[in-house]
Amino acid sequence: MINRDVVIIGGGSTGLSIGYFLSRLGVKDITILEKSYVGSGSTGRCGTGIRAQFGDEPTIRLMKRSEQLWNELGNELSFNFRQTGYLYLHYSEEELRQYKEMKELQNSLGVPTKLLSPEEAKDRCELIDISNVKGASFNPEDGKAHPFDVVTGFKEYFQKDELELQERTPVTGIQLKNDGKLKIINTPEESYKTEILVNAAGGWAPKIGDLMGIEIPVEPYKHQAIITEPFEEGSIEPVVISMKHENAYLTQTERGGIIGGIGTREDETSTYDMRETLEFEERISRAFGTMIPSLKYARILKHWAGYYAMSPDGNPLLGEYKVPGHYLAAGFSGHGYMMAPSVGEALAEVVSGGKTDLPLDYYDPERIDRGELREAALQMG
Repeated sequence: MINRDVVIIGGGSTGLSIGYFLSRLGVKDITILEKSYVGSGSTGRCGTGIRAQFGDEPTIRLMKRSEQLWNELGNELSFNFRQTGYLYLHYSEEELRQYKEMKELQNSLGVPTKLLSPEEAKDRCELIDISNVKGASFNPEDGKAHPFDVVTGFKEYFQKDELELQERTPVTGIQLKNDGKLKIINTPEESYKTEILVNAAGGWAPKIGDLMGIEIPVEPYKHQAIITEPFEEGSIEPVVISMKHENAYLTQTERGGIIGGIGTREDETSTYDMRETLEFEERISRAFGTMIPSLKYARILKHWAGYYAMSPDGNPLLGEYKVPGHYLAAGFSGHGYMMAPSVGEALAEVVSGGKTDLPLDYYDPERIDRGELREAALQMG
């Protein structure tokens, strides 16, 4: 049996980020356990986007810090955080009014979102059809990063710093000793003993809870995405959003393809099913073709599914939960990838015995049991 100061379950962007910031704080006796390969879950299946354009103060603060850290991490871990902006297209005066209020809140917290005319929006992306667009919101500091470049950067950092990252190592059992203060975590090859366990398993976080005999209020919902054949470089630089057209989002990757997704149907239920559907391709083709007519003729090269790990109120669950020394970092409801750096920094500070300036109390997991649900964070896709 191996003794560890901290064991992290989950090798996606959140678990890797927490491990990284713990090591930066001097905590070196860390093990990260990933049941498949790093980035194999929601991280490797996301749409690459990173934004601070939200409608509530805590999430804006969290994402403002996250974007600062994305820049720093990109430089240190050798991946490219491209700040090409997020461009929200508004198709009614009411939508424009709502986003103007959000823009004012964002500005008050240091996020430089501005409102654009339809013509100014087209200047940001000339392929957009603005015939029905009333205006747009744009933050130039938002952007995108390729998820596998990110997890590769983390992995190489751990190798240099001699931190233990175990891939293809599922957790098969967890024993709680001394009223839960001591945890024995079993895998097929080894067992780990620790007082601090971080559950960053995304849609599988409830299954880790089951092993401890506790219920974790997270449910996985299938979220599908596609990528098209390559377009001319620079065709769609920002992440383009239309809440009117099925909460659609799309942008161009560094390799030229157009990547994006749309919202799940209201009648969808929680599932671990990852099968793609033709119905989704029909819906996304209509949405993308309405926003950008030239996409009507684009061929889909790849179609895949991942999970949005949904909490009851659409906000993450961050902090100690039900068992002493068990920290939850799950339920991001579609925002885990973009939040990973600031969440990693904040939780590392708390786990290592310190304090954080970020508003983790707002995301206290115990709020669900108390019935103190937050307003859902702004979500597309």
